[in-house]
Amino acid sequence: MALLAVCLAAGAAVRPAVFGVALAAAGLMAVWVWPGRALELGVVLVLTLRPWVDVFSERRAGLGPFALNPAVLIGLAVLAIAAVLTVQRKRLGLPVWPNPPLRTAHVLLAAAYGVAWFSGVRLFGATGFAEGAREAVRVASVLGAFLLTYWWAGSSPTRYRRAWVYLVIGLSVPLAVAGSQFVTGTGFVDTPGFNRLQGTLSHPNAFGQYLVPFVLLAVSAAVDAKRSRRLWFLGWAIVLTWFIVHSYSRTVLLVLAAGLLSLAVLRTRRIRPRVVLQAVVIAVVLLAVGGVLARDIVKERFANLALGRSALDAALSGNSENSYQWRLINWSVLITMGLTHPVAGYGAGMTTVLNPIVNTDNGVPYNAHNDFVRFFFEGGLLGLTAYVGYVLLLCGWSIRTARASLSDGGRAYAIAAAWLALLFLSAGNTEISLATANLYTLYGLLALQAATPAAVAVAPPFGSVAAAVGTQGIPRER
Repeated sequence: MALLAVCLAAGAAVRPAVFGVALAAAGLMAVWVWPGRALELGVVLVLTLRPWVDVFSERRAGLGPFALNPAVLIGLAVLAIAAVLTVQRKRLGLPVWPNPPLRTAHVLLAAAYGVAWFSGVRLFGATGFAEGAREAVRVASVLGAFLLTYWWAGSSPTRYRRAWVYLVIGLSVPLAVAGSQFVTGTGFVDTPGFNRLQGTLSHPNAFGQYLVPFVLLAVSAAVDAKRSRRLWFLGWAIVLTWFIVHSYSRTVLLVLAAGLLSLAVLRTRRIRPRVVLQAVVIAVVLLAVGGVLARDIVKERFANLALGRSALDAALSGNSENSYQWRLINWSVLITMGLTHPVAGYGAGMTTVLNPIVNTDNGVPYNAHNDFVRFFFEGGLLGLTAYVGYVLLLCGWSIRTARASLSDGGRAYAIAAAWLALLFLSAGNTEISLATANLYTLYGLLALQAATPAAVAVAPPFGSVAAAVGTQGIPRER
């Protein structure tokens, strides 16, 4: 063993990559030998640590698609743990996916990225391959995060409860950093006159997105709670809304409003009118408080909306004064370009290579700021159709599960509303498909929803293996 260490040290001195490969191999062996500990480590990386390092994930000009940073390293670790444990579960005869509808949804998602990747390689060769590979690894790590959380939380009620604790701990650091940014005036200052809070997330928009599911969870918990606990949850919903307001993200405010509306509509299908009225009252109170807090911000952000040649020139030069005006122009430019390759698009990840509208701060072309526009530009009509199918199946499963929930219905409704708002009802919200830290959180919540008995009991439309694993979710770990 000592001789091996000496050899590795000597090799690392000559080629540092040798040490990295050796360390990765040792890590994979450790996952295989201690799967239980590796599984919990993966859940901590997913629910707690990933949002803390998202600030490192911003891309800048000159950095290749495979540039390493703490966020990327966590993603690779999650992917590696999930891959090793998938092999182990297959050998033990344990199911990998919760049920066929979720698997089918993600087959469609893989198809959307596959079409885009193929198109990128066909049109741009090595560049298209590299950008597509980066996207494939990133999305695979997100799905790995989902599976790790599902396997771990579904193995016992104790672990299910502890997963929620990890999620709340993960929320604490971004909030603490955002509070420090508010006090010291050191937030994101791209908008003159506003100190935009971003916490540990890569951008204020991402920070606002990250908080939306927690607001919906707090509101739903307030509806189900009694007396003082109701005030406690409502208080937390107001605090989190205050942070969202001070992210100065107009689109996230729209997402929050859509999420609250979705939550109220979803709850009308299974519960008594009195409780529905309580949900509506709480949502109205929260929106009213948010409106008071955000009245100046909303007025400023919707002011001076203009279109035309001068607005286009301002957007192309990076000097557009109104971000919503800029987004309309950005979408128009990308859709017009996308019509040149309408069937299979330009390739996965190629938006930030080909978009003529460039971020003057980091030198990188802007993303689409709209998932449906992005999938059309990168994957054409084929990729967009597959992505829409993924969204419909995923949201449909989450809604059916929420309606079947009994003991955990409040949380399930909030999770379903968060997915609906962030995927469908965002009115041009910055792409959730590119906000990796937020996808980790959303998929962690989806995994917790899938780990409840009600999720297994929902009869899927394509048959089910749920009966083979019992009504308590996946089999307990051996």
